This record gives sequence, structure tokens and C-alpha cells, in this order.
Amino acid sequence: MNSRLEGQLTAEERIEIFHDQFDDRMDASLTLAALVRSAGDYLGRIIGTERADIGMTAMLASLVGGEPKGWREELEDKASSGFSEWPLGTLLHDLAAYAHYGVVLDVEADESEEEIARRLKERVEHASRFLEESPLGLWLSNDDAPQLRQVVTLAYNRWALDSGDPIEPVALATFGGVSEAHIRNLMSGSGSRFSSKDGKIPAQQALAWLAERESFLESIWRKQRIPLTPTSSEPVNEPLFVPVARDGSVFHPGLRRASGFTVGPKGSEQQVGDYRQALSQLQKMPIPYWRRPNERGKWGTVRGTRWERYDWEVLAEAGQGQGAFLQDPNL
Repeated sequence: MNSRLEGQLTAEERIEIFHDQFDDRMDASLTLAALVRSAGDYLGRIIGTERADIGMTAMLASLVGGEPKGWREELEDKASSGFSEWPLGTLLHDLAAYAHYGVVLDVEADESEEEIARRLKERVEHASRFLEESPLGLWLSNDDAPQLRQVVTLAYNRWALDSGDPIEPVALATFGGVSEAHIRNLMSGSGSRFSSKDGKIPAQQALAWLAERESFLESIWRKQRIPLTPTSSEPVNEPLFVPVARDGSVFHPGLRRASGFTVGPKGSEQQVGDYRQALSQLQKMPIPYWRRPNERGKWGTVRGTRWERYDWEVLAEAGQGQGAFLQDPNL
């Protein structure tokens, strides 16, 4: 897609693209999994491998099952689930959307710009402190931690731009789709494009340059709002108002897993066994969130952008046996 066109995309459209393109290149929870494994190995050297393995298995129960000796392999296999299972994984997932697309994933309809900014600043600072305090150089090679470094660096520097503060050359290079050496060349010589303030580039100069770059999406989180309004007017026998995500996926009975339906935003998810009870919980939320598999079978959290009225019988029949992606069950 032409990025000039991307620059005209709404927040909802950017969020949809982010979820579609979120993969190993952006998933910082993969780095967290590598740190967790190294932490387990380190503890084993102190208290003994057998006892450490029991503790690690207990802490990672939602991911690795109950066999102590197999937690390392299970963790490696399921590391990509860390973004929804661990609080820091969820925080870094949401920061990736902000870092790359200039949006905030969990804006509520009645939330003020000041409240969004305060929460965003707290998340950036929390992630930055974690990166600073993590023993990446001791426990991991550079190849094991690119996602964490990139997400935190880009989020920190996007926040700097949004706040009018100087930006690091390495981040400006990534935003602009050029090498860091190219940026440093633009900072040197008598005809330099950028001035230097303690090795960083003033926000005004950086933003003026980025406005010419096709790879950069300006931040639009300050004007994010998601309308949630009923759109269906067809009469039905037993009506249910059901949330629908931007990609057209519907909250339907086929989304029940062994532990029930998963509803609520990442970090505050609930397991509800009954479909109607889960739907009731969604209806009480300012913005409904639920988990469902995409077309590739990977489970993730989506949020509703509108409500549609469906007949219960049609919805139940369409959802039978579907732990799968379901779009417009009336068709």
C-alpha cells in the first residue's frame, strides 16, 4: 500500500493493519520468553535445576503445562502467546501499535486526551525502565533481543516527537526508512540538515524531514474515537445484539474453548463459560473485547467497532463447531 495513502487511514484502519501484520518482527514477548528461559537456567545454578524447574513450571502454567522437565521446550513453542498471557507482553504489544502506527489500542469513547497521554507516558516509561534494567548483554545475544529493543526504542522516541523533545538518530532512521549512517551524515558538515542537541535531533527538524518520507505515519492517537452504534434494522425472531470487529468477525457461540469464552481487554481478560453470560459482559464494557482465531488459526484479541442485531438461531447454527473465523453469519 502506498504510504501516502496510509497517512490518510483512520485509527481503526491502522489498528486493523497492525493486527494483520503483527508477527515475529514486532512481537517483543519473544524476547521476554528468552529472558524467562535464561532466568530459569540462572536460578537452577543457584538452587538446583530440579527445584528451579518445578518453580518455573508453576509460574508458566498457562503456557507450558505440568511437566517440569519440559518447560523450556514448551516455552519456546508457545513464546508468541506471551503478548496476551503476560502483563508486560500485553504492554509491549500495545506499544508496538503506538511505535509503528501512531495509535493507542484501548482508547475508550469517553476518555480525554489528557488521560490517554498520561497512560501512554506511563507505559513508555515502564517499558524503558525494564529495558534499561534487563541483563540483555549478560543473558542474551544481540540476535535474541531485537524486538524488545526496537519496540521500546521506537515507542520512546515517538513519544519524544509527540512531546516536542529531541529524538535519537537510530529511531529517526527507522521511522524514515534509511540507515543510521545516513541520518548521521545529515547531522554533520557545514550544510547539515539537522542540528545536534546532546547527540539527538530536535523534534521540529525531525518532524519536518519525516513529513517528506513515505515510510512514516504521523501520530493520530490524540483524535482517536471509535463509534459503537447499532446498524442492523432487520426484524428477527429472537434478537441478540452482538459485537462485530472491524474485520467483520462476530462474537459467536463457536468461540468457546475448554475454559470458556475469553472477554475483556488484554491484561483484564475473563473466562466465561456460557455464551449469553459472556455476551452480557461484553455489552457492559465501554468497548467490547474478545478473543477469536484469525483466518490462520492464531488466537488474538479484537475489539468491537459496531453492534449488529442477529437472530439467535441463525447465530448459533452458524457458530456450531467453529473455533474459527466467522464473518457475517447471516450470509
